[in-house]
Amino acid sequence: MNAISVIEPAAAPIDAWVSRGRALAAQRRDVDWAIADWMVEGKAAGHLDQAGFDFLADNLGIGPAKLKLIHKAAAIPAHMRDTSLTVEHHAIVASLPKDEQLTMLHQASRDHWKVPDLREAVTQWRYQHGENFEDEDIDTHLSSLIIRAWNRGTKAARQLFMEQANIANLGVIDEDQANG
Repeated sequence: MNAISVIEPAAAPIDAWVSRGRALAAQRRDVDWAIADWMVEGKAAGHLDQAGFDFLADNLGIGPAKLKLIHKAAAIPAHMRDTSLTVEHHAIVASLPKDEQLTMLHQASRDHWKVPDLREAVTQWRYQHGENFEDEDIDTHLSSLIIRAWNRGTKAARQLFMEQANIANLGVIDEDQANG
C-alpha cells in the first residue's frame, strides 16, 4: 500500500478558452466601431479633413489603410450594423444601396462568410446589376487595373514586363525604352 499517486491539475477546458477568445474578438469589434464613430465625429467637425489619415496613423498607431477602411465602414449607420461581423465586412458593402447592404450583411452573418467571401458576393452583385462603383482608395484601384492587365497578358508579355519592372526597381518604366 505504498503506492504514490500523482494528481495532475486539470487543464482548462477548451470551451472556456475559446469563450475568452470570442469575448476578446467582440471587444476588438467594439473598439473598431468606437473608432469609426469617432472618425464620423471628426469628419463632421472638420478635423479628419485637416488631420488626414497619415497624421492619424502616426498618432494612433493604426495604419492609414486600416483607418480608411474603418472610415468607409462608418458610413453605415449604427442601427444597420451587424455586430457579429467586422468593420471590414461593412466596408465592403458600404458602396451598395442601403437595402442591398442589409441583405449582404445578413447573408454574411447567417452563412459565416469571411471577408473574401463577402467581397466576391459584392463583386458578383455589381456585375449582375451593371454597377461600377468608384474605388475611394486610388492605390487599390490602380493595383486592380495592373492585375487585370497582367492576367490578360501572354506569358512572354509577363516575362518582358517583369524584366522591365526589376530594372525600374519600383520606379517609372519608360515605355519607349522598354519596347524599343
